[in-house]
Amino acid sequence: MIYICYHKDAPIVENEIMKPIQVGSAFSSQRLNILQDDKGISISQKNKHYCELTATDWIWKNSRENIVGLCHYRRFFNFKNNETKIFNLASDFCNKFNLNKQILDDLMNKYDLILPLKKSSKKHPMSLYKFYAQEHIKSDMDVLLDVIKEKYPKQYKTAYNTLHESISGYYANMIIAKKKIFNDYAKWLFDILFEVEKRIESDVLKRDSYQQRVYGFLSERLMTVYVALHPKLKIKEVPVIFVEENKAKWRKYLLHQWIKKIFNFNKEKIHD
Repeated sequence: MIYICYHKDAPIVENEIMKPIQVGSAFSSQRLNILQDDKGISISQKNKHYCELTATDWIWKNSRENIVGLCHYRRFFNFKNNETKIFNLASDFCNKFNLNKQILDDLMNKYDLILPLKKSSKKHPMSLYKFYAQEHIKSDMDVLLDVIKEKYPKQYKTAYNTLHESISGYYANMIIAKKKIFNDYAKWLFDILFEVEKRIESDVLKRDSYQQRVYGFLSERLMTVYVALHPKLKIKEVPVIFVEENKAKWRKYLLHQWIKKIFNFNKEKIHD
């Protein structure tokens, strides 16, 4: 089952493999008519700082499916093609992008993990560590590495090298995995993050709301570290479909796609 994070009213996507879940429902004034992440064992109350990870934790501790995953109400896995942006969620959305049980089962028979395509910083490629320092609070990453060094000393070198040398990573905290692997990842992830939280919590509370989402930001980098620590895992990377709600940005995207198509067409003619 792939759980889809929602935190507000939005078009609901649901089928035999897609299940919506409201994150941060422990303190939300708006209860959506879907699964809530404060049911069962949960850290729903931490959502302001942990973002969609409150759903990751919920899946780890409460879900019993053999295959589990996480995506967002505006970001979905694309099992069909290379398309990366749409303007709205039409009724045929799941069929259009092969989000069905047969395709998912076929993929998971071949792979251990399905992750988004790796991405790097857009303007000037830089290490995951430097990119984090540019966008967020650098000292949080240093604390993260300190925690790994103390809790998982044998993993420290790989973690350090991955963060300081890799220029691309797995973002958005999106994942599909066999439950045993998902559990292993989640146990490791939260063991690290909860310790980081103890050390920086007082400072985090002084920050603006964006930078308070620190554990969600750190976990995006930790996904890449986890993969580096488990080189035998069979991984399938797929595009992410982003639901663009801004009309101006959507028109800009269409123009870019049109120019790209024309350029590729002319390029093919030259080589004929």
